[in-house]
Amino acid sequence: MKTMKNVFGLKTISTLAIAFVLILASCKKTDEAALSSIDTQNVNSESATDSYNDDSQDMASLAVNNVDPTQFNGGRIGGRTEGNGDVVPIVAWQNLDDRLKCATITIIRTNAQGATPAGTITIDFGTNASCEDLRKVKRKGKIEVEYFGVRFAVGSYIKITFKEHFRNGVKIEGVYTLTNIASTTQGFPKFTVNIVGGKITFADGTKVSRDQNFICEWRRASNPAQDTWAILVGSEASGKTKADKNYTMVVTKDVIFSRACAISNQVFIPVSGTKTFIVDSKTTYSVDYGSGNCDNEITVSVGSASKTITVGADGN
Repeated sequence: MKTMKNVFGLKTISTLAIAFVLILASCKKTDEAALSSIDTQNVNSESATDSYNDDSQDMASLAVNNVDPTQFNGGRIGGRTEGNGDVVPIVAWQNLDDRLKCATITIIRTNAQGATPAGTITIDFGTNASCEDLRKVKRKGKIEVEYFGVRFAVGSYIKITFKEHFRNGVKIEGVYTLTNIASTTQGFPKFTVNIVGGKITFADGTKVSRDQNFICEWRRASNPAQDTWAILVGSEASGKTKADKNYTMVVTKDVIFSRACAISNQVFIPVSGTKTFIVDSKTTYSVDYGSGNCDNEITVSVGSASKTITVGADGN
């Protein structure tokens, strides 16, 4: 039987080996080129968009779920009185969350006495954006939160809309709907979090659009400052990047937002988890948020190449 050496010949084997090395080198250069292109900024801006969505969602959830232990049907807690059209004292909400210290909260109940509570909470930051929270964030405009159903009961929901709402000069738009799909007796509250017509407009006029279908868990701790939000595996989003390219995104490992990191270290992106990000149906990126450290860094990979970048609040 002929040996491999006799079949191909030493010269042929050497040629094939060189060609293989050249192909690998070419792939690596292509991967590195992708990481240094405008698409890297697209990954960055999509991660920033995640943070704006989570920030608004978290504030709305806090507002709804801390109004009153009797399911919004009246009473007093922590020095604040709720009622039909009452303006809730700012100092009470400041104690609840520093982000709300500059806001006026108005609660209007549309079904105050029924078995199914319902109403609207308006979080009004005013028009001047002059008040800064601990994370150096200034807000203006309104977040309007419609709630329906007994707190944490399956089928209850909150719907969030924005009225000229800005976060450090970044405008947030769209309709966000959080629907409870698991009662607390089954563990952490679990929600579908859908966004329709979502759009983030940065100060330079560039935009990122987003529609999403997430499944999230609110991982509540004994101290609310230690709560985390988890976007679960399989959650999906799609839209357009800052460069007006179509993208799709899917979560491949639970993506975790930490309230403690956000408060203490001005971290506004997830602290762990992974997702896949595809631009124009051709370039596939893997995004890794790390293993829990309080930072704004992500590792972006394309094929064999990877790069660690710091996500900016302006999406750059």
